[in-house]
Amino acid sequence: MRGLSVIIPVAPGEDQWRALVDDIAALSGIREVILVTSAGHELGETPRALPGRGIRVMSSTAGRGPQMNAGALASRGDYLWFLHADSRLMPGCAQALRRAIDSQPGGLFYFDLAFRGGPPRLMALSSLGANLRSRWLKVPFGDQGLCIARGPFEAIGGFPEDLPYGEDHVFVWRARQAGIDVLPVAQVIHTSARKYVRHGWLRTTLNHQLLWLRQAWPEWRRLRRRRAG
Repeated sequence: MRGLSVIIPVAPGEDQWRALVDDIAALSGIREVILVTSAGHELGETPRALPGRGIRVMSSTAGRGPQMNAGALASRGDYLWFLHADSRLMPGCAQALRRAIDSQPGGLFYFDLAFRGGPPRLMALSSLGANLRSRWLKVPFGDQGLCIARGPFEAIGGFPEDLPYGEDHVFVWRARQAGIDVLPVAQVIHTSARKYVRHGWLRTTLNHQLLWLRQAWPEWRRLRRRRAG
């Protein structure tokens, strides 16, 4: 494997990517980092070079789906690792991911999830729910650090760009519909609990459940028809 291309979509006003880039600087096996902004949006500062690897900033059409697809198209690595800008990485993340890839190179990989901030007990419950959903139902979300080889990514058609939300969620379903295994990495990624803090834990949780279940139903039916046919 020639290395991982890390692709990070950055929304307007987002500044937590700086801490994530610092985390990536401590990892081995990363070929390049690509920060993708929406057209007309500036990061506010030029990221410093990472030791032994390249870092680029580019822009695309607004929206996480178009930004991730643009980053994938511009990347050079054999494997594409998509991270949210507010993610934080543990020191062993890259090594754990490489072990998972070496074991089953054709899979779609994801990490377990933990939250930073928010009410500790409630966020622990949210983490548990996300990780059980991923393991039992094989439906991880984008904040769990999805990683896939370039060939399968292109065969799926990349992330959908015409959805109001859940482009990562639908991408996972389409990978499954294409016969790609969804596999856990033995490591945790941390993500910000700011939405739960801003809108309230119960409201945010109920809204997320409603949205993903509404989106999952037709995708599950497509998966079932493909397996039956």
